[in-house]
Amino acid sequence: MLYSCNAIRKIAASIKEGIVTIAIIIAFTLAVTLPQESYASNGSFYQGNNKYKGFYWFETPEMQKHKNTNSNSDDGKESFKYPTPEEAGRAIAERKKQLDDARNIMSELSFRNDVPPEVLRDAIIKYKKLEIKMYDSAINLVYASEMANFTNPELSNLNEIPTNVFANKIKRKEEQKERVNTIKQFANEFDLLLFTSSTCPYSKAFLPVATNFAGTHGFTLDTAPLDSSEGKIAQSLGIKATPTLVAISKDSKELFEISRGMSSISELERVIVLSSKYSKELKAKSQNISSKNKIRGKTL
Repeated sequence: MLYSCNAIRKIAASIKEGIVTIAIIIAFTLAVTLPQESYASNGSFYQGNNKYKGFYWFETPEMQKHKNTNSNSDDGKESFKYPTPEEAGRAIAERKKQLDDARNIMSELSFRNDVPPEVLRDAIIKYKKLEIKMYDSAINLVYASEMANFTNPELSNLNEIPTNVFANKIKRKEEQKERVNTIKQFANEFDLLLFTSSTCPYSKAFLPVATNFAGTHGFTLDTAPLDSSEGKIAQSLGIKATPTLVAISKDSKELFEISRGMSSISELERVIVLSSKYSKELKAKSQNISSKNKIRGKTL
């Protein structure tokens, strides 16, 4: 039986494809069976702790050891030698001296008319290079500080130290509320007395300010000329200027000078807050002394 050339070629191609297919099957079988036996001795993906390695289950002990060595060398924190405070101080002082010296030389050369342009230019370049180093160190410090705040968020309390406009507005509003409450509590325990003079222009200008302040925060305000009987008592306490605003406790045991001369509302608020804090300190100190005397069996 005769076959055409085309038929013979088709038969040959089929035989060739079959041989290739058989070769692929044999190679795949060897690839699957041999590595399993090889890795089984070192621990396969399914054996022991290797199952937790995930994609890296195939790493040999030598590969893992090399990886750990590189990781340790990258860390460097353990082997880094910190400078002593003395060494750091000397290094900073030296850098500062170099920068100051370069700046002084550059500035001096700029004043002189006999300096060649290239000399002044070289002095500027020298100073600029040192300045760039200082700038780079500042950038490094800022970056490290931001990263420290990121890794340790407890270091960056955005409620206490807000970093944006909206948070700052809220903080200022809350601080103003606290300030107002402190002043009102102080007004429950103290009255205000303003010493004036009919010939003093500052007294005339400050009287409406003090009146407005007292009305806003609930103080009782009295005024007295410095040459009156109350004024003479004030002079004996060292009050000789007008206008002078003082706070007197309702039990007449404490007196604080709030303002000597013209002051604004915000300045009065600030001093009243300080007076309140100082008054509390005095009371706490008095209570401590009283309790100690009671323990010793004494009375004041």
